[in-house]
Amino acid sequence: MRRYSFTPRRGVVVTPKTAEVLLTAQGCVHVPANFGLVVVEACASSHHVELIFEQGSVEITHEALTRLARSDKLLYAGSEGVYFLEVRAQSYYKLRYLGEGVAPTVEIDGIHMHNIVGTDPLSDARRKVELAGVRRGARVLDVCTGLGYTTSQSLLRGASVVTVEKDEKVLWLAEHNPFSALLEKAELILGDAFEVLDELEDEYFDNVIHDPPTLALAGELYSLEFYLKLRRVMRKGARLFHYTGAPGKHRGLNIARGVAQRLRRAGFIVEKVIEGYGIVAVRG
Repeated sequence: MRRYSFTPRRGVVVTPKTAEVLLTAQGCVHVPANFGLVVVEACASSHHVELIFEQGSVEITHEALTRLARSDKLLYAGSEGVYFLEVRAQSYYKLRYLGEGVAPTVEIDGIHMHNIVGTDPLSDARRKVELAGVRRGARVLDVCTGLGYTTSQSLLRGASVVTVEKDEKVLWLAEHNPFSALLEKAELILGDAFEVLDELEDEYFDNVIHDPPTLALAGELYSLEFYLKLRRVMRKGARLFHYTGAPGKHRGLNIARGVAQRLRRAGFIVEKVIEGYGIVAVRG
């Protein structure tokens, strides 16, 4: 079990909207950054723009700003350099811009990892935390950290959080995301949740938020064996929210039905099945 030292980056995130402003700027002006959450000074020249912020200054070329303005990507500018918030490995990861003042989602090979139709990532995280019944003073286990939005919302409710994430590339993106900054206040474990749970204390957690990848990508996190592990680390009466979504619904598949059956076999009392969304259960 490896604890991850989450370190928010201290530069600024430039959005496509800010890029448009910078490309038309003349002289020194104040412009929005970090999705409009802060304002920084920018001084424009014929070939680049210099951003001046609390930690120093950095130059961004017009070429990079033009690319940004025509995309749904995000650009980081800080003491570490200027680069797009994307990772090209076996899969392609990026932070996807959803609008000013809106928390971004992470996309992996073009598939977004948050609900963004009719909602936004933070609103959806609040809903999950509410369904899990998180309260002040609670001990929360957040399985599959991602960008840390459910962890952040649990912390804002006054809970303490242990959160587990397998993919270090997602955490690297989160470190650049202003909406993920509260993750530094959680206990973040880097590892496979299926294995990490074996090392956690018995009957410790008051609430669990389980938001795994799809069944096709992480079938072990939907298994009876995994639910038995969850039950072991939860105190009696502890509440679980398990996000399922509705993959395969157009093919007549009902993922939630199988999840509910396995949860019951593992010793949970299923209180609510929210069609196309998730399941609320209590540890018996």
